[in-house]
Amino acid sequence: MVDPKAIANRSIKNSSLNYDKLFPISKHSMTDTSQLSGLLQILMNKFSYYDRDSVKSLLERRDRIVASFRKVFDRELQTKKYLMVGSGCPSIFDNGFTLMRNYGVPYIPASAFKGAFSHYVAQELDEKSPLKEHFRFLFGNGKDDDNIMGALIFMDVIPKTYSLGIDIINNHFQPYYSDEKNEKAPNDYYDPVPVQYLVIDSGSVFRFSVLEREKMEDSLRKEVSKELISFLGDFGLGAKTSYGYGLFKEVLQK
Repeated sequence: MVDPKAIANRSIKNSSLNYDKLFPISKHSMTDTSQLSGLLQILMNKFSYYDRDSVKSLLERRDRIVASFRKVFDRELQTKKYLMVGSGCPSIFDNGFTLMRNYGVPYIPASAFKGAFSHYVAQELDEKSPLKEHFRFLFGNGKDDDNIMGALIFMDVIPKTYSLGIDIINNHFQPYYSDEKNEKAPNDYYDPVPVQYLVIDSGSVFRFSVLEREKMEDSLRKEVSKELISFLGDFGLGAKTSYGYGLFKEVLQK
């Protein structure tokens, strides 16, 4: 069996490699799955000392890209509470976690950012909203033969500063949920089974960039920016948004 302490001493700078490659190898040699919580703590400690040079390089690259386009929205916002992205991804833990493969930092993929915001526009805004009236122009259309690219370019949401934490959920009916023969009822006398999972902590700062592919009216551009702030502050990104996860606010000035 691979000792978790030995893993803690292995020097792999890229956190994505730690999470996706080294830790799954470690699980195969475990005889007790309760040791996963120890691996999770080691993982959090490793991530706590993120490579500042990589983050700086990532942000500088973003600066160059933004300078090449007309920007619609380019803001730094901080998490109000926890943020969970990629919880459904395959993982040795109960919940997955999304890391940028080359840089090893947590991020929100552009596809998730665009998809969540377009859903917000389609489902939450009034029919007379300029964004809803120009929905096809802004987000594009790929459902029929008349495919068009949207006027908006959504970039990956990247971190500026961040810290990680561990949250917990208690499963009170594990025997019921794991009973394949349907012989057990969801009784309240079962012992709760705590499940730990990795989260991005409150106060972490991320950069949101939306650029312009096609020329837009200033009024429409301002409307997109306004609704992005509303969307990120009230609806959020990632998992468990109904519990307050994934919401963002203006960066507090120190």
